[in-house]
Amino acid sequence: MSWKRFLVLGIIQGLIIIHVIQWLVTGKTTTPIEPSEAIKTVSEGVVNVGAIFFALALLSTLVFGRFFCGWACHIVLLQDACTVILNKLGIRPRPFRSRLLLWLPLGLALYMFVWPLFHRFAIAPWITTGAEWPGFTWEFTTSDFWRSFPGLMMAIPFLGVCGFLTVYVLGNKGYCTYACPYGGFFAPFEQVSPVRIRLRGSCDDCGQCTAACTSNVQVHQEVKNFGMIVDAGCMKCMDCVSVCHNDALKVGLGKPAIAIPAEERAAKGSVRYDMSWTEEIIFAVIAVVTLLSLRGAYALPLLFSSGVAAIVTWMAWKSWSIIRKRSDSFNRMQLKTRGKLKIGGWVFLVITGFTLFMIANVGVANIAWLKARMHDDRVEVPANMVFSGNAIMPSEEVAEHARTAIEWYQRAGFVGDGGWSLFPSTNASFSFAARQAWLHSVLLEYESAMAIVDGLISRHGIQQDLAMGRARLIRIISPLDAGPWIEGTLDEHPEFVEMRDEHITNLLREEGPEAAIAQARIGMESMPSSLLSMRRLAVLLLDFGGQAEFAESAEITRKTIEIAPDNPGAWRAYAMAQAKMGDLEAADASMRQAIEIAPEDHRLRAQYARLLNDRGLRAMAEAELAEATRLAEEQGFEDMPQPLPPAMQGPMLP
Repeated sequence: MSWKRFLVLGIIQGLIIIHVIQWLVTGKTTTPIEPSEAIKTVSEGVVNVGAIFFALALLSTLVFGRFFCGWACHIVLLQDACTVILNKLGIRPRPFRSRLLLWLPLGLALYMFVWPLFHRFAIAPWITTGAEWPGFTWEFTTSDFWRSFPGLMMAIPFLGVCGFLTVYVLGNKGYCTYACPYGGFFAPFEQVSPVRIRLRGSCDDCGQCTAACTSNVQVHQEVKNFGMIVDAGCMKCMDCVSVCHNDALKVGLGKPAIAIPAEERAAKGSVRYDMSWTEEIIFAVIAVVTLLSLRGAYALPLLFSSGVAAIVTWMAWKSWSIIRKRSDSFNRMQLKTRGKLKIGGWVFLVITGFTLFMIANVGVANIAWLKARMHDDRVEVPANMVFSGNAIMPSEEVAEHARTAIEWYQRAGFVGDGGWSLFPSTNASFSFAARQAWLHSVLLEYESAMAIVDGLISRHGIQQDLAMGRARLIRIISPLDAGPWIEGTLDEHPEFVEMRDEHITNLLREEGPEAAIAQARIGMESMPSSLLSMRRLAVLLLDFGGQAEFAESAEITRKTIEIAPDNPGAWRAYAMAQAKMGDLEAADASMRQAIEIAPEDHRLRAQYARLLNDRGLRAMAEAELAEATRLAEEQGFEDMPQPLPPAMQGPMLP
């Protein structure tokens, strides 16, 4: 059946490629049809195509077994293709057999898909506010298709590690067996399936079915002992059925594997494991420590880290086997003979020792990072207080946490920068330095913060976040130089719209509306399609202009609505402009549109009540105000809507 399965897997791979091409051409497509997308569902309540796809795959496994894994998974295609290539080279990898490591995929699956729910409902309510479940929303299309996927520089090592290396050292389907988090759910679900490979005729125990199996299942032993395959690794590839010369195997309905007692399985089990229970525990600890060390380091994806953890664990076990045994080999390579290490054995031990040392170094650096984060999280100081110009020193407790966090961030960095990590990481060094700059600012050590920011700009180039940080610092350290530097930077980088918006806010406070409006006009001229630039200018014109400016504000706001029609704030601003221009009926229609988009917003309803009152519709205004008050009380807001005045002096909205 191999050629048929490869054909199906190839078609699926082609569909994946077509999906990517369609997104590149049109700019919009369905959200990725990938099980990992379900993380967004369990953590944020966003139901997407990937979550529905994963749910259907799990349901199909409950009924039909792991057909999805064998016939539809692109990672299985990668591993099977690597197996074929290795076989062509005369290499037939021996499967690695472990009892405890089989549980690693389930642990990963629980971490990815169950832990977010447990944390939100059982832990977060006790340690933080605002952890309420947001409810379910739908997201079936996206223009940012590659958002959750790694780039090309990670894809290449992923193919090498999770394809060739896992197959070479762990056996075919080695990644599925010891590293795939989705398999962590598929394997136990498969045990419930009534559809199984079953014995239907006379078996002469030739073992041909086992030799053909690409999932490392002892087929002939299991059908003899149990009348069916009970191994959770069976992916229904059907090779065993097709090669049986007695036609003794079939796919059929019947008793599921879970119905066979564990005692019977243990008594009749035919799998010989490579490690004793003591070794199982020791090397399982190594696997977990390796995974935790790699997790989050150097932006490594979890699926890649799990593959590396499985390989490193095997390397540690094999090294122990070389040391312990008088003779040992691997894939026809003799590593030790009669107590004497061969060159291959020495090389293997050196590589393993170096790898474990590097993993330990990454783990130590991660511990330093976690310590830094722990102290950093306790430095809760608003940014507007830190950069206000008259900031005060935080409490001694907060200051001590800030100093300690700075020290641990330094230790978590690259050894060339005075840290502990032997591996430089652009992402880590950037984020660590940025956090240190912020913490120095909290401690009012603005010059130190400026030196760090300038160093980041010189090494990584100017970016909007860095430019905004430098702008805040220069306004405190050298106020006279702030304006020219900020505006010069904005001239060179008009795309820094958030930085310009913050500059406009400061100009409004320090120099007045005329300077702020002038800068907002420059921003809109530089980035005419930026919603933020358009909205800022519209608001300024509405707040500080006359009739001509009100009309201009209304026109700008209308354009933002054409771009983003589901923004209630834009409809509210449009209503305000229309009201100030005297067109109360149009303002009424715009406010009703805003409320239709956000019916639970009590502030919108209170403003609508003011507009109705302004139109002389007192009874309707009071009813709308009552609804606004009810919503505010229900949602726990302290700023209750104010009573309507007895008479309005012209069309005004607060």
